[in-house]
Amino acid sequence: MEKNRENSAPVATDNPPVWDEAAALEITGGNPELARELVQMLVQGFPQELCELRRGFETNDWPLLVETAHRLHGATSYCGVPVLDARVGALEESARTGDRKRIAASLARVEREMERLTRVVMPDG
Repeated sequence: MEKNRENSAPVATDNPPVWDEAAALEITGGNPELARELVQMLVQGFPQELCELRRGFETNDWPLLVETAHRLHGATSYCGVPVLDARVGALEESARTGDRKRIAASLARVEREMERLTRVVMPDG
């Protein structure tokens, strides 16, 4: 939600940013270097996190999936990545249900959002 500048009423945004730099700056007390470093560290950890998420899914190890998603959700909450944060939270909740179809859909959404964020934060590599 964003505030309408004329009357300060919240208005829905159809396309939240992949990386909300303003939110990241607020989280880091206005420190742009720290904001960028945090999101880069998050992205650099994606291969390992994704490996753990996939392993949990492929082996039906829902506690591993919940634990990994929970850890990742904690990290995303400090980086100004609202869509990924919501997707990881939904994955964590899905993993708690043990509903394999729902988990698969949630995991696919997390993977897509990780790819989008990687392209934004590290376009060259």
